[in-house]
Amino acid sequence: MRPCPIVEAINTQIGEWWSRPLDPVDVAVLDSGIDATHADLAGRIMGSYAVESVDGEPQWREVGGPADNDVFGHGTAVAGIIAALAPNARIIDVRILGPNGEGSPACFLRALHEVVCSNWKVVNLSLALPQRFAGHVRPLCEAAWHQGQILVSAKRNIPRPDLGLPAEFATSISVDTDAFEDPRAFRFQLGEVIEFVACGEAVTVAAKGGGYTTRSGTSLATPVMSGLCAVLLGGFPGLLPFEVRSILKNHARIGGAR
Repeated sequence: MRPCPIVEAINTQIGEWWSRPLDPVDVAVLDSGIDATHADLAGRIMGSYAVESVDGEPQWREVGGPADNDVFGHGTAVAGIIAALAPNARIIDVRILGPNGEGSPACFLRALHEVVCSNWKVVNLSLALPQRFAGHVRPLCEAAWHQGQILVSAKRNIPRPDLGLPAEFATSISVDTDAFEDPRAFRFQLGEVIEFVACGEAVTVAAKGGGYTTRSGTSLATPVMSGLCAVLLGGFPGLLPFEVRSILKNHARIGGAR
């Protein structure tokens, strides 16, 4: 009898995940857009979209490409991390932030609705909504969870009464930031709302327009976990969200040790 692939994964060292033949996995990046002309992202962007407010209503539209769809530089950095860590990731660019790096909750909710309807397997959310939108975000996150989508969400960088949504929801893999020597390293925080901590400090990332820059924050740690999820799902396509979380926890460093 063939061993259960979940057991195989749990009994495999994390460094060996990349040695398995990997199926392609769609990874949606909801952000400021992506510069698909960057050398690190050439051929990796499978579609580009934008959600913009028109007469006060969020409108979803397709963006022709490959092109520079990034209006702020944030999304290109995030996508570059995913592309580097997950060679099997097919990245879908969903622009919801504006030139100042901010976006409207209505555009976020419309984009998340479209992404859930499209059922792209991994969704990177290097951004956060405030607690007052919980009633709108929670049903979408639950729908994603139940159909097997993996939502990976950033904790807020700036302290507020809430940690940010959807990171606070159990239907999301939530991510904080720290410094690690290995860009693929991460740890698990037992008993914390934000369960995972990944490498997001002084990270060299792809820059809009070409070249590289250095950034820090939970926004850069979140795509590390998205990339790891894409690799896991590429090796074991049948994994469900709770199984992915369990495998990540099993391979994480526990607590505060680096």
